[in-house]
Amino acid sequence: KQTGGRGRSGRKWISPKGGIWFSIILHPKFDIANTTLFPIASSLALAYAIEKTCKISTELKWPNDLTIKGKKLAGMLEDASFESNKIENLVLGVGINFDVDVKKLEKRLSKSPNFYGVNSLRKKDDNTSPIVLLKEFLLQFEKVLLQLNKGEKSKIVKEWTKRADRIGKKITINTSNGEISGISHGIDNDGALKLKTAKEMKKIFVGDVVSSQV
Repeated sequence: KQTGGRGRSGRKWISPKGGIWFSIILHPKFDIANTTLFPIASSLALAYAIEKTCKISTELKWPNDLTIKGKKLAGMLEDASFESNKIENLVLGVGINFDVDVKKLEKRLSKSPNFYGVNSLRKKDDNTSPIVLLKEFLLQFEKVLLQLNKGEKSKIVKEWTKRADRIGKKITINTSNGEISGISHGIDNDGALKLKTAKEMKKIFVGDVVSSQV
């Protein structure tokens, strides 16, 4: 467990016993332009790892969450330090609700902004080891990093899109400029969300999906 977990936009990340919480420090070789696609690729690597170790399919929620049946299973946070026009270092924080008390966690988070439910990966009859899942994630993570290094953005976007849960639906995004609603058209090769509003197609790089039409 963590006592001072931090989420996106400075929010607190509740990290109870039974989760998998870790950070990876990198000195990446890929171009600085790929930093916006990096969390997308990382969430895809975790989806691959869960599919292989737990035999469970997850949905991917832009920009970097994994869900099961619409409820949050995992999230990621990217911090980067830049020097001139290159990445000096990059830290990926990962939080996975591996074997947590869902009811207890939902009670603590129910009044939080952008709350949309909590799920836990390991069920009562599942004996999957957290170490096995972590090892598989690191393996898949290395593979997607190699794709980024080679500039294979379209492959990452294609695989992410297969698992995305809100494409074609009306959604509302909370951005620094207020809320924007429209139809989700997936992401582009930079990891930006393509949102078709009543007036135009917008590209959104930073924001939270706060509501979705089922």
